[in-house]
Amino acid sequence: MQRGWKQWSIYFRLSIGAFLILFQLLPVRVSATGFIEQDALQKQIDQALPGSFLTIPEGMYTGPIRIAKPITLVAQGSVIISNPSPDPKDEPVVVISSDHVTLQGIAISDKRVNSAEASLVLKGSHNIIEQVHIETMGTGIQLREATNNTLHNISVTGKVKEQSIYGGAVHDHASHGASSANKVAASAQNVPARKGNGIDLFQSHQNRIVANKITNVFDGIYLENSNGNQIVQNKVETSRYGYHFMGTAKTLLQENTGSENVTGAMLMETTQATVLNNQFFKQKNNPSAQGILLYAVTDSQIKSNSIEGNRVGLYLENSTGIDIRDNRLKLNFIGMQVKASSANTFTENLFISNVIQAQAQDSTTDSFRGNYWDNLQTLDTNGDGRSELPYEMNPFYLALTDAVPPYQLFFQAPGFVFLENLFSSVTNAVIRDESPLVAISMNAKDQASGTPWATGILGLLLLAGSTTIMYKGGKRQ
Repeated sequence: MQRGWKQWSIYFRLSIGAFLILFQLLPVRVSATGFIEQDALQKQIDQALPGSFLTIPEGMYTGPIRIAKPITLVAQGSVIISNPSPDPKDEPVVVISSDHVTLQGIAISDKRVNSAEASLVLKGSHNIIEQVHIETMGTGIQLREATNNTLHNISVTGKVKEQSIYGGAVHDHASHGASSANKVAASAQNVPARKGNGIDLFQSHQNRIVANKITNVFDGIYLENSNGNQIVQNKVETSRYGYHFMGTAKTLLQENTGSENVTGAMLMETTQATVLNNQFFKQKNNPSAQGILLYAVTDSQIKSNSIEGNRVGLYLENSTGIDIRDNRLKLNFIGMQVKASSANTFTENLFISNVIQAQAQDSTTDSFRGNYWDNLQTLDTNGDGRSELPYEMNPFYLALTDAVPPYQLFFQAPGFVFLENLFSSVTNAVIRDESPLVAISMNAKDQASGTPWATGILGLLLLAGSTTIMYKGGKRQ
């Protein structure tokens, strides 16, 4: 009897031990709402050794999640981390305050309204954030004093109603689900919801922001007092400024796209920026819309950009030392406006099918040479491909409409054209392209791809014509 009792006692202790072991091995705990409780994931992170590789099991998690050590976190399947409360005082959904963190494959859903902090806040260096999808009622990602980070293949979607650039509400372009969340959240705070930025950098340097997509936010990618950052192959649409630089130096903006924003790219109080091979199109639905806007910019390059279908293609004000070269300005209402700027050079740019090719005011020291203007009546007497007739940009219309905006109603009116010609004949205020291009020269790639097509089409036309003539000639006989 005593022996049997001892055996049952051993079995009982083993069973309890096995149960405790299995309980500790359970990775998550699921709440009644279907969300995996926050402390389960946070506990994994807290217990991991620096340098560890962790996979996040598929599921929905509640935030906030804090990462304060160098680890790698990779989602396994669909992983959503959510902050369902609209309270702006709640913490960000994810905070990274360490160096050498990799976060990959998660989705973030943030319902906080008008919060000062973004859905994901990054304060470390040498981190990699990639393949992350963020839906937010405020700002998507903030970098604060963060250097040498990589943000790659991230999507940020703003879920706030469309607003004017001054913050007033207008018609709603957000989804119906987001609209109802808007109403609940705004009602809870008794204030209207305001858009935040997609990716926001402050005093953050040498970061790479590559191949991200940002939709329906305030400013798509915003940089302030941040230098040496590379913004490459991103896409921003239906926002205020697609790319907004304030007080930056040595910023690279390359191969990005901006469409249907108020302004594609806005550079202000910026120096040594390079804006290269970008596409800015359809910034036209706002009276202040521009493809690229430069204000108080110095010693920068605007090169090989396609600027098409905007209200104003390229706008410069109070800017100096800008090299504007090989840009294509097409189908804009105003191709280019230059105001109170000096010592800038405009070379080899193409102005095609703009309603107004260019305007200039108080900018008599800029240099225009070798640009193509498709409305210029050219005269090339020596066959060098340059017209001996200059292209003149008359400041009369711009000066007059700046002083009296309603005079814009008289655009291209016969009397206005007469006054413009009279004004240019008695002043030296116009800016001139002394040797504009007579024709657009194709590069080697264009020639290689275009010539066979042209030759083939011409051959088909000749063959069709010859066949028709031969047929009709034979029929007459």
